Amino acid sequence: MKQIKMKNKIRVITGILMLFMLMPIVAPATVSAAVADPDSITLHTAKVFQNIFEDSDMLFLVSYDVDYASEPSEDAIDTFQLSLYSAAEAEMQTRVLNYYQYNVHSIYFSATDAAALVWESSYKIRVMGNPAFFTPTEDTTMDTITLSSTDWISGNMSDSRELLRLHCLNLAQTLEDEWSLTLIIVTTDGQVLNSAGRITFLDAVPTLDTAVSNLFQVASSTVTVTQRDRVSTYEGELTLTSKLGATIATAFEGIGTNVLNISGQKVAFLWISLFALIVISIVFLNSGNVTGAMILSIPVFIMGTLVGAIPLAILFIATSIVVVYTGYHIWLRGL
Repeated sequence: MKQIKMKNKIRVITGILMLFMLMPIVAPATVSAAVADPDSITLHTAKVFQNIFEDSDMLFLVSYDVDYASEPSEDAIDTFQLSLYSAAEAEMQTRVLNYYQYNVHSIYFSATDAAALVWESSYKIRVMGNPAFFTPTEDTTMDTITLSSTDWISGNMSDSRELLRLHCLNLAQTLEDEWSLTLIIVTTDGQVLNSAGRITFLDAVPTLDTAVSNLFQVASSTVTVTQRDRVSTYEGELTLTSKLGATIATAFEGIGTNVLNISGQKVAFLWISLFALIVISIVFLNSGNVTGAMILSIPVFIMGTLVGAIPLAILFIATSIVVVYTGYHIWLRGL
C-alpha cells in the first residue's frame, strides 16, 4: 500500500514539473514594447467626402506625420493606426497605417455602414500608436482632430469626385515638398498623378482609380502589327513529279483520267490511304488494339505527304484525329 501511495506521489510531482516545463510553450506570446515614442506625431488634415464609390458612402481622408529620425524596425501596420471615434469617444472604425513619416491614409464606410453615421457630426479622428506598444498620450503617442462643419465635403457623386480629385492634388503637392519627389505631372488634360503618386494614393484609398480615374496618368501605346503573306514554298515542293518522278506521276494521272475519272493527285491519295488501311487491318487483326493500329498508321500518312500524295492540311487533320482518339483511350479508358 505504501509503495502505491509513493508511486502516486511521484506521478503527481512529475505531472506538475511537466506542466511548468510546457507553460513557456503554450502561454500566449506577449507583445514587445520596445518601440520608441515618435519624435512627433501630427494629424495635419482630415476631410470627409460622400458619394464616391456609391451613393451615400463616406470616405474619411487624412494627412498625417508619425515622425522618426530613424524608423523602427517594426512595420507601421503593427505599431500605428488611424481611428474614428464618436464625440463620446466610442471607437467606430480603425485601420492600421501603411507607413511612418508624412503620408496620407483613409477610412471608408460603405453606404450600408455609413447609414449609422450622422453627417457633419463632431466625430474625432485620431492617429495613434497601437495600445499594445504605446501608452496613449495626446501629442506624444497620438494626435486627434475633432471634425468641424468645414471638414465635411458634400455634393452629388460627380461633384464629390471632382472635389476629392482637387483635394488629392493638394495633398500630393504637400507630399512633393516633404519627400522631394515628383508625384504630379501636367498633361493636356491638366494635372494628374504620375506612377509614384498613383502608388501613394492607391495605398491610402484602395481602388480610388475606379472612382476618380482622371486623377491618374493614363499611358497609351500603339502596337504595330506587320502582316506577312503566307509562304507555301515547302508545300509547293511536295508534288508527285518532284518526289516520285515524272514517270510515276504520269502513271497516276493516266489511271485517274482513263479509269477513275479523277486527278492523279487523288489517285495517289487513294493509294496511300489503302496502304494505311492495310497496316491498320494487319495490326488490329493480330492484336485487337484499335488505338495501336491508328498510331502505327501515322508513319504511313507522313510518308504519303513526303512523296506528294497527301496535302499537308490533310496530314494535319488526320494526325489531330489520331492524337485526340489516342489520348481519349490512354487517359480515360486505358489501352
